[in-house]
Amino acid sequence: MKRAGTVAVTAAALAAVLAVGGCSSGGGPGEDPKVSAERAAKEKAEREREEKAERERIEKDRAAMTAVAVKFRTAVNAHDGRTACPLKTVEGRYGDSLEKCHDFYKPPGGRKPDTEQRTKVTVTGGPVTVPPFENHPGGTGLMVTQETPGDGGRVHVKRDALRMVKVDGAWLVDQDKEVLDSEMSDPSPVRSALTRP
Repeated sequence: MKRAGTVAVTAAALAAVLAVGGCSSGGGPGEDPKVSAERAAKEKAEREREEKAERERIEKDRAAMTAVAVKFRTAVNAHDGRTACPLKTVEGRYGDSLEKCHDFYKPPGGRKPDTEQRTKVTVTGGPVTVPPFENHPGGTGLMVTQETPGDGGRVHVKRDALRMVKVDGAWLVDQDKEVLDSEMSDPSPVRSALTRP
């Protein structure tokens, strides 16, 4: 009987210790409701800050990618290889050097690059994931729409799909392909153009 009484006292003492420990640990069943609510509010605020920071990072990254796409296509329209070529990946450039790439974009007849930007260049739609194709790596596809005013108030529209890849933290153009009118009815015209032989 003495042994049983000792065990009972020891168990009671242990339970008391655990109760005190649970109360001071934060989060146990004995936690003050006010403390619990404050802790939950702090955790929620921290999650919201992290989520907001991630959204801002994604939007900033997307804006940087879009800016490169517009700058590249605008330079190509102006036959400005000095601007366009550094915005392409080494593998995606025409020629095996920057100088040869510059020559590729030179305007016909030896004319100077056209600095009068009559064509409006915009990125339309959202980015899409594009798989590797031939010698191109997987990346992000964008549709760049070009609107050039013509005679009689008409506007000529041309669409290009650009395969964007990140190299050393910077967005570059790896592939530039015209989007055909027949591809506009596809679920993803950009992906269709960038995987067309």
